[in-house]
Amino acid sequence: MTKERVSKNIPGTDNRYETVHNCQEDIAAVFRYHEDRLAALRDIAAGISAEMKDLSAFIEQHTAVVCPECRSVCCINLHSYHTFDDIVYLYAREEKIPRHTAGLVDSDPCQFLGKTGCSIQRDLRPYRCNWYFCTPLLDHIVEHNSCRHYRCFINLLERITGKRQKMMEEYASVLSAVVPE
Repeated sequence: MTKERVSKNIPGTDNRYETVHNCQEDIAAVFRYHEDRLAALRDIAAGISAEMKDLSAFIEQHTAVVCPECRSVCCINLHSYHTFDDIVYLYAREEKIPRHTAGLVDSDPCQFLGKTGCSIQRDLRPYRCNWYFCTPLLDHIVEHNSCRHYRCFINLLERITGKRQKMMEEYASVLSAVVPE
């Protein structure tokens, strides 16, 4: 397992399903064989999860109004795959990666999209799924919140992003200590 192998297997190619599987294997090996070095990473991931739950409470009051009326589904299969960083986070949380159906058409509605929205708990979704806000959703958020609440929402997004960056720096630190260059 090398950092180079993983970084070359970025979703966005025809082998997306295999790429996710390869990343899982590599990351699983780090967590399996270097558990003693991952306490700080797990703590950071727990903080991300807690803040994602706060974000979910805020977002869902708006998606419950906007998304059921939507005629242009923005949640498509292409975006349903977890990235390398997402997989590190899920392993740190000791969560399973949702099972993807191989061979789906990228432009079809996401395989995890149900009648009431995403079937994946918000803090376990791919990062991109939590950061994409269509114009109608953003308009609704702005129209139905005070400036103070909107700033709190933006600050929460920034805190989560910062913690995620810190988590990946910690992972890189562990990886550099255990994988020769």
